[in-house]
Amino acid sequence: MQISAFPPENAPKPTRVCAETGRPFEPGEKIYTFLFEENGEILRRDLCADAFASSPRPENALAWWSSRLPNGVEKKEKIAPNDALTDLFESLAERPDEAALRYVLALLLTRRRVLRFESEELDDGRDRFARPSIVVYSPRRETSYVVPIVEMNAEEIVAVEARLLELVRKPSAALAAAPLVFAPPDLEDDATA
Repeated sequence: MQISAFPPENAPKPTRVCAETGRPFEPGEKIYTFLFEENGEILRRDLCADAFASSPRPENALAWWSSRLPNGVEKKEKIAPNDALTDLFESLAERPDEAALRYVLALLLTRRRVLRFESEELDDGRDRFARPSIVVYSPRRETSYVVPIVEMNAEEIVAVEARLLELVRKPSAALAAAPLVFAPPDLEDDATA
C-alpha cells in the first residue's frame, strides 16, 4: 500500500475508549494514537498513557502521535473576521472618545496584514494641537488612514483590551456603552509666546 496515495478523509476516526483497557477517556486526558496497516487496511489504535507505557508498539505502525481529549467545557473563542474589524475601525474615526480603541485596532489590523504601515507623523512643533500619528493603508479598500497615537499605561491597555473583546462579542451594545476616556497629555499655555 502506498501511504502517499492514502486520502486523509479515509483515516479511521478517533475513539473515545482505550483500545487496550476498554476504559473511556477522560476530558483533558493525554491519548496516544497509532495508525497501522493490516491486510491492506489502515487501522487506528487509541491508548491511554498507562496502556501506551506497558503495551508493545504495533510493528506495522505507519504513524503515531499524542494528543489531548478536549474538555467539553472549553471552547476555542472565534476571532472576529478581518472585514468586521476593519468596519469597526472605520466607524471609530468619527468617535474621538474611542481614539485608544481605534489605535489598538489599527495595530491589530496591521499585525494581521489587513492594513499596511506607511509612515509615522511626528509633532513638528508648528501646531500645538497636533498629535503624533501613524498612517496605515488598506490595499483591499484602497484607502489610507491617519490614526493618532495614544500612549497608554498598563491599566489603560487592559481596559482597551477588555473593551475590544466586548465589541467583538456584542458590537452594537458595546458601542453604545460609555467610551474609554484617557486624559490627553498636558499642553502648555502659549499665551506668553
